[in-house]
This record gives sequence, structure tokens and C-alpha cells, in this order.
Amino acid sequence: MSDEASFGETGNKAAGRQAQPAGKLRSQRTSTQRTKSKQRAPQRRSYGPSLSITQANPLALSRQEMGILTKRLLVLALSDITKEDLTLEPIRITAWEYAQLFNISGKSIYSRIEESARELLEQTIQIKEPNGDWVMFQWVSEARYDNGRDSGEMAAIEIHIHPRLKPYLLQLRRDFSIIPTEQLLSFESFNSMRLFEVLYTASYAGERSQLIFDVDDLKLRLGLDGKYERFKDFRYVLDKAQEEFSAYTCLSFDYEPDKVGRKFQRVSFQIRRNDVFQPRVRLPASLAKRVAQKADKEQLLKELQAADALRDIGWGQDPERAVARYGAQRVLDLVAYARVLQARAELGGRPIYNLGGFVNSLLQQGVEPPRQDEQDSSGPQPLTREQARSIATTIADALHRARRQRAADAWEALSPTQRDLVHTLMQATVHRFTLERIEADGWQGALYETSRMDVMTTHGLMTLPPHLLDVASYLKAVDPLKEYGEADREKILAELQDVQ
Repeated sequence: MSDEASFGETGNKAAGRQAQPAGKLRSQRTSTQRTKSKQRAPQRRSYGPSLSITQANPLALSRQEMGILTKRLLVLALSDITKEDLTLEPIRITAWEYAQLFNISGKSIYSRIEESARELLEQTIQIKEPNGDWVMFQWVSEARYDNGRDSGEMAAIEIHIHPRLKPYLLQLRRDFSIIPTEQLLSFESFNSMRLFEVLYTASYAGERSQLIFDVDDLKLRLGLDGKYERFKDFRYVLDKAQEEFSAYTCLSFDYEPDKVGRKFQRVSFQIRRNDVFQPRVRLPASLAKRVAQKADKEQLLKELQAADALRDIGWGQDPERAVARYGAQRVLDLVAYARVLQARAELGGRPIYNLGGFVNSLLQQGVEPPRQDEQDSSGPQPLTREQARSIATTIADALHRARRQRAADAWEALSPTQRDLVHTLMQATVHRFTLERIEADGWQGALYETSRMDVMTTHGLMTLPPHLLDVASYLKAVDPLKEYGEADREKILAELQDVQ
């Protein structure tokens, strides 16, 4: 794929300006539909705002290969996950719902959904990482078919999304897109569905009109590597998708292949917004529902804390992967131990400058920090300056994250006209040097979000709650220092003056 279609960090642009379906959507359910078993008649679900899949862009642009029914089953499951979720709970989809949505009748529905679940278990996803490497793992870690006989409920499939997908589905703040589920499920072929995901993501939901792909790279993302060697055969895939795009989705496209020598090396797409379309399906507001299950909140919190601890020390790799590999508690213990060693080294005149690399070395070597009972048992020791600074940094980061989250929520609530106004105000008020950096980053990233929040606050487009106005208010409301003695509190407050 060429630089002109480079995905890099697309930010929340597609998420913020998702196209809405036009026209009245047709439902495949009628008022006369009934199940044959009176004891297992399905409960009606109300129709609400369209469902969507929120996923990190590397996931949307990954290599995928599966049958169309399997892809539909996966789409239904992913549609129940939001970027604000903290855990990947199992997803339950009834066989009746699956049959009604995709016009599958008779007893074959049970074998079809079982076949789709089995195929989904066998399929791997291949994601390209920022450094050019590929990582592969399964879509789901477990799939279970419940015939409903013991519980008296309808037959259903229960899917457990693979834990390795957490960074690509949960707590997303940048480089993600929101793809409408109804439009995805309207496609009649897997290739067309995948092409929609790729073009929708790469074009920021149609805001980017020109995309150029390397043909082999595009085929790889569609799971067609090694197939359609002649471009005139690959045209069939693009032509069929072109028809389905125009009929069922908010995007349409034209394409033109480019030759390098005697081979069609590239294909360019001209993307247009499509205002006249009608998805083939209409979904209930909550089709796939989660299986009630107690989440281990303590362990989840520990994992989040461990990942944040690695980021704080300048960890140069994927922090979530490191936590999954070494364990949250071990990471937290080693980071704390490394900070102690860093303070000692600084006093000895041999400072440790790359703390992230030092922790990585300790983890790889299997170093274990001293146990608590091996340490000085003479009672609690006063905080060192390094420890106080670490606590102060954690508090400041928590305040900044809370502000950014409030600003992100306020931004999503703005209308397109209000967003354009914010950008206009930024161009008029933000310092030229800062504006140049924002433009160089493609109007995304931390500097852009901070500047945008300042403009929105200044011009009355958002209001920060009292406890987020400054550090003093935050400390008063949250009181993260209540467990420390007076002397330690003074040390932390002094360090807070420097790290804000």
C-alpha cells in the first residue's frame, strides 16, 4: 500500500463523523412471525439507534479469511462491545435471532451456527504492527452451543472473544473507527464486507476521497493472497463490491488499476459519500447480549495499573503484551523495585537513565524483587524523593486523563457544525508554532486534543466539573494522599508543583 493510503494513526476522525443510514430501513421480521414452540417464544426487543463495531484500525485493516456466515456471527458478537468496556464478557446469540436475520429456515440453522462457531474457533487473525511485524492469534478462545433444554431457554451460541483482542476493542482513545453493523451485515459476500471495512477505515468514513493500494497488500487484507493472480479476475471481486456498496452502504467508489511494467501493481479508489442507500437488515438495539458473569475487577485494575506503570517509565513496547506475558503483580513489583534501585544508583553517582530498558532487562532475566519480609522491618520508612515524584506523577496523570476523557465525551456530543467552529477557532487562536505541529500530525494526537479542549472550554462549548479545574480541587475531591503521613504528603505536594 502506498503512502497515499497510509493508515498510521487515523485517530477518532471516523468515529466522530460516522455516517448515518438514510431512508427507512427494512426489517426482515414481520408482525406475524412466531416460533413453533410456545414454550420458547422469543422475547421482542425494541429497536433503537443503529449498532456498530468499534475497533482499533489495525484490527479493521488486518488479514482475515472466513465464510460469510462466520463473519456475520463475528460481527454480531463484536457489535455488543464498546470502547468504554473494561472486560471482554462472553457474548450470547440465540439461534432464532441468527436464523431470522439471515433468512435461514428449518433445522439447518443449528448445524449452520455450529459450523460457523467451529470455523470461527479455527480462524486466526493476522495484525500488522507499527514496526512492520505481524502478530497472529485466534478470534475466539471458546465457543459453546447451549441447546436450552436444561434451562428452558432458546438454543444459543456463547462466544468468548480472545483476550489478545483487548487492546484492539477496549478503552480505545485514538486510532479507531466505528463501522455501522447494519451496513456490514447487508453484504452478500465476505470479500465485499471486508473491502467495506478497509475502505471505510482508511477513508475516515468517506472524508478521504482518494486511496491508493498495492494490489497484493489489498488482497492480503481481504484474505485473498495467492488468489486471483490475474487482475481481470480480481475485478470480479471489486465490481461485485461496487454494486453492494452503492445499494447497502453510506459509501460508493470507483477504481482504476495502475500498471508497473506488465503487471497491475496498484489500484486507486475514488471514495464518495452515498446518501441513497438502504441496508438489507435492521437490527434490534441490543441483539447479542452478554452472559452474566462476575468480573475480577481487582485483577483488571491491577492489569491497568501495571500497563500504566510501564508507560510512566518510558516502556518502548506494547505494555499490555508485557503485562499478559509476565503478570500484572510481577510487573508492578519490578517497576517499584527498579525505582528504588534507580534512586540508589543516582546517590552513588551512577544514574539509570533508561528505566524502561532496565525494567525490561530485569523481566527477561527473571529477577525477583526482595519479599516484604526480607526488607527492613523497623516500620514504615519515609518516602524518598523519587518515590514522592512517582506518586505525584501518577496523580497528575490521573487528573489529565480525567480531563481528556471529559473533553472527548464533549467533542463526540458536538454537531458537525460545532466541530467545524472549534477547528476554525483553533486556527485563529492557537499559537502558530503549535498549530504547525498539529497540522503536521494530521489534526490528531495529544497536542491536538489538549489545544482543542482549551478552545472548547474558553468558548463555552464544554465545562469542566469543579474537581477537574486544578490539582488542589482534584486532591480535595479524590484525596489520594490520605494514606500518607504529613511529612510524606508535603513531599508529594512539592513534587506536584514540578510535574503538573
